[in-house]
Amino acid sequence: MQISTPEAAPLERHIHVTIPASEVESGVSQRLRNKARSARLPGFRPGKAPMTLIERHYGSDALMETFDHLINERYSQAVREESLRPVGRPEVQVEKGGRGEDLVFTAVIEVYPEFDPQVPEATIVRKTAEVMDADVDATIDIMRQQRRFYVPAGRAAQNGDRVTVDFEGTVDGVPMAGGDVTDYSVVLGSGRLLPDIEQGLLGMSAGEDRTVAVQFPAEYHVAELAGQAAQFHLQVREVAAPQLPEVDAAFALALGIEDGDVAVLRQEVRENLEREAQRISRGQVKAQILDLVVASNHPDLPRQMIGQELERLQKDANAAAGGDDLDALARRRVVLGLVLSEIVRREKLRASPAEVTQVIRDMSEQYEDPEQFISWYRSNPGQMEQAEALVLEDKVVAWLLERVKVNDEAVSFNQLIGRAPAGEANAE
Repeated sequence: MQISTPEAAPLERHIHVTIPASEVESGVSQRLRNKARSARLPGFRPGKAPMTLIERHYGSDALMETFDHLINERYSQAVREESLRPVGRPEVQVEKGGRGEDLVFTAVIEVYPEFDPQVPEATIVRKTAEVMDADVDATIDIMRQQRRFYVPAGRAAQNGDRVTVDFEGTVDGVPMAGGDVTDYSVVLGSGRLLPDIEQGLLGMSAGEDRTVAVQFPAEYHVAELAGQAAQFHLQVREVAAPQLPEVDAAFALALGIEDGDVAVLRQEVRENLEREAQRISRGQVKAQILDLVVASNHPDLPRQMIGQELERLQKDANAAAGGDDLDALARRRVVLGLVLSEIVRREKLRASPAEVTQVIRDMSEQYEDPEQFISWYRSNPGQMEQAEALVLEDKVVAWLLERVKVNDEAVSFNQLIGRAPAGEANAE
């Protein structure tokens, strides 16, 4: 057995093996004897066929089975004896082999790089935010907006109103296919209708009708209408203004507060915002430390790992459509994976069952039936491996944070989540 490393591929190992013909023949003979015990050949009772016929019928199969066994055996032996850490399965090329011949083969593998993970001397900024009453009020206002209802306005339509309208479209006086619609409700400003139609509805009152000129855009999804000039006759049936529910017991009950106590509702909202603030803060810190890891570590990258990661990214519609350099992104992910895995290996970090369970419970909180989600998640081994990987990743991040400087910076909740009003950053 000989092991070599090509100069141009430092992570490749070429395992050259020669197995004596006698060992090959011994393996073939043993397999033929095993087959002879149960072989069913025409004219012979089971197990009574002569070896000449057994060899004629099963000789090639026995040789291939022997090759497979010996190759796997010698390859595994080389991996153990040389303490190799293969990235994937080997590529095996049989260079010589047959009855009465030595078996000569080469197994080519890529191995994980040997390197010392570098922890940069850097400062991490950890932004923290205290949830204020105004943040709770703003969130409750969003919840009110999500539950708005409409009442007849008794006035002309304006942006934000829900207008119920009949309309009929024509091109050069000819009715359009699908252009005749009744009782169509739309919120003005939502962008659901062509801009010319929405503009025409502004200022109209219930019972009023109007004809407006409409220019279809050149890229309109209906090819025969793209770029066409049309006319739409509009007849408004109703103009309804948006109304927001009062923050009262009925509102609290609708949001799942059993006794309708508004104070309990506000407390739940506050606790949710505090959890969100902690989650975002942890995420920002994690992103910073991982960026530093990528910038500070430059291990040799197994081509097989880059290829697999690139293939995953190409199948990811979001990544493919994002315009990112997929090759650079694949390399970044491989670097991160190698460094984090090496730290896990060296520091003997482990994910306990309790920690994995907690990660799954944290994920389940965003679902209507958390217990059903947990049961479903646990039923898939692949998902459980992902949960374990998340635990280990967080442990590595915690390990890294102990080795860098962390500066806390107090910011507003809006600044933390990236929706600070203009001028807020300067005001504090």
